[in-house]
Amino acid sequence: MAYAKPNQRFRDKQRHVVDLIMRIWVKSSGVGIIAGLMLICFYLLAVIAPIFTSVTVDPLSQYSVSYPYTTLAIGSDEQGKMAYRIDDTGQVQFIDLVSKKVVSKKQIIENPTAFTSTIESQDWFAFGDSQGRVQFAQIGFQTNYSKGERQLIPLVEDFPPFPSIQVDENKQLLTQLALSLTATEGVILATTQDDRLLGVELDSVVNQMTGESVWKAIPIEFEQSGLDKIDALLSMVITPNNDFLYLLYQHELQVWKLKDHKAHLRESIVLKESAQKLTLLSGANSVLVQFDNGSLSQWFDTINNEKRTLTQVRTFNFDAPIVQLSPEVYRKGVSVIDEKGNLSLIHTTTEKKLYSQQLFTDNVLAVTQPPNAEKLIVLTKQGWECFQVTNPHPEVSVQSVFGKIWYEGYPEPAYIWQSTAANDDFESKFSLMPLAFGTLKAAFYALIFAGPIAIGSAIYTAYFMSSNVRRYVKPTIEIMEALPTVIIGLLAGIWLAPIVENNLVAVFSLFVLFPLSMMIIAFVGHILPAHIMRRLPRGQHAILLIPALLGIGYLTFNYGYLIESWLFNGDLRHYLGDNGVGYDQRNALVVGIAMGAAIIPTIYTIAEDAIFSVPKHLSEGSLALGATQWQTLTNVVLLTASPGIFSAVMMGLGRAVGETMIVLMATGNTPIMDGNILEGMRTLAANIAIEMPESEMGSTHFRMLFLAAFLLFVFTFFVNSLAEWIRQGLREKYRSL
Repeated sequence: MAYAKPNQRFRDKQRHVVDLIMRIWVKSSGVGIIAGLMLICFYLLAVIAPIFTSVTVDPLSQYSVSYPYTTLAIGSDEQGKMAYRIDDTGQVQFIDLVSKKVVSKKQIIENPTAFTSTIESQDWFAFGDSQGRVQFAQIGFQTNYSKGERQLIPLVEDFPPFPSIQVDENKQLLTQLALSLTATEGVILATTQDDRLLGVELDSVVNQMTGESVWKAIPIEFEQSGLDKIDALLSMVITPNNDFLYLLYQHELQVWKLKDHKAHLRESIVLKESAQKLTLLSGANSVLVQFDNGSLSQWFDTINNEKRTLTQVRTFNFDAPIVQLSPEVYRKGVSVIDEKGNLSLIHTTTEKKLYSQQLFTDNVLAVTQPPNAEKLIVLTKQGWECFQVTNPHPEVSVQSVFGKIWYEGYPEPAYIWQSTAANDDFESKFSLMPLAFGTLKAAFYALIFAGPIAIGSAIYTAYFMSSNVRRYVKPTIEIMEALPTVIIGLLAGIWLAPIVENNLVAVFSLFVLFPLSMMIIAFVGHILPAHIMRRLPRGQHAILLIPALLGIGYLTFNYGYLIESWLFNGDLRHYLGDNGVGYDQRNALVVGIAMGAAIIPTIYTIAEDAIFSVPKHLSEGSLALGATQWQTLTNVVLLTASPGIFSAVMMGLGRAVGETMIVLMATGNTPIMDGNILEGMRTLAANIAIEMPESEMGSTHFRMLFLAAFLLFVFTFFVNSLAEWIRQGLREKYRSL
């Protein structure tokens, strides 16, 4: 038995301690990395989860009171703390729902015969009387802050230019009204007791001398062919831009176009079911039609064959006929109460019924939602009932994120990402499919460009190139990976994109001429006498390609116009446009070249190491058995190195998918689903970089960007897992070599 000296035993103990420390450090580092990734994943899920949570409606307060007169309408302030009620005597009452007291009352008109209101964002009301007159009133609240406390002051104001207006010169009793009124124009529709439809257009003209607005009331001239059954008219509404009038009959919906104080019937639609009432949806681009059977349909204009037509887009069915309906002020949600007392919250665009529950046993007289949509205020025969509504993200569903949605103004369902716009009528569109498609499109074209070049270079460098040349080539290509992608993106967007646009034929020609010229040069080298080829050291024959390729590129760019004149009548862009192929200056071709150049070092480095690491005895044994170098390469070397080559391609794909700056600067950033290489795109990573700074913390937009980040995370994990699984399979398959 060997004897260990004291200093040797000390070194053994020291080595054991160091090994133990390093083992613990390596294990803890690995566990820490896994824990960090899991924490990132959990954080993303925590931010995303609220957009898919269910809607809740909780009782908040009750105020028992009975009213002797019929309720015409109710409304509330922004936060739902104070409400108003208009009755059929023409009186408006303001009720504090917190203290449960009547704050004030005001008589607007005595015993109106007709009543209507604009959409809630305008807050105007109109009352008709028995003498053919219409009186306006704006009902709302003024917010005042006194001693740090928020105070609501009820307001009832008339319309100064026309406190009242004589709509019917015959002074007949008015039976129905419709109103649209803004700061510069308005339209009034009225039906009379003797079944006539009248209209008045209100226009303001600025006096150039005084700067004051002068209002004029001009009667509307109706096309008589569409007014043969006004006695059966059930409901009518006016769009806020005063361009269209909608008239509803039991089995007919009419669309009238208003222009130059004249109204003509644009179209008449036959309804299969018996209709009840019309209501404008938020934004007033859609009209809702209630039916006797308890269904509710949404209609809006679509353009087909260059013709605008009103189209029924979707229908919602309820258990009983609808008695009350209240659209949200700024979103496409609708609160519906049916005869059985069921409350349903729906979102029209996503076609999703968010909530449905029986909450009422008494007859519901009216319902309203505050502009912030966080409460629901209902008036029944027993009094006021307030509910807390938790519904922060109704516009998001699995269908709206990953499926086609039919948005207002579009001819058909589509995948659309459009998160912001200039006005409150805009509806956010959160389909991630165009962004995912753009991500895959950019990665695909980048791999198409980079894959053959990188793998071909790796094969030549590792198998054919002499060691002296390889010593300089490999580090040079690898160091290219350190080039900042923002520089590549800047060059691609400012320098490369105009060159491609002005030399489109030459660029496409090079994709054919370069491979073809290399094959021709290789064939020429093959048939040349051996003593000529021996003058160039073995492994350095590729040097001959450099001047040849530079010359071909020079000739192609300088004389590409000849090809363009021969094949495309001198203008490829015009030729493509005539054949329905669009062109953007910053497109997928530019991205493919730029991002392909960025991922070439990644693919090349890993693939070259894999090929170079193939044991020499395998290739030498193959050559000794009579195989050519090409046969040895394809049947032995590449098969053995295939796991590493596949990993290289997957690593390049992963980098291309996650690339931000190049696609941000070298594409048009248009979120469209078009496989055309000459069109732009927007990727998930670029979209996050563009829109995250402008998104509001906790908003739907903010959480959707985190969902996009999570999709990137999942996609990268899936690609890496698939790559590892395939790599292990290839390794097992060719291990016997």
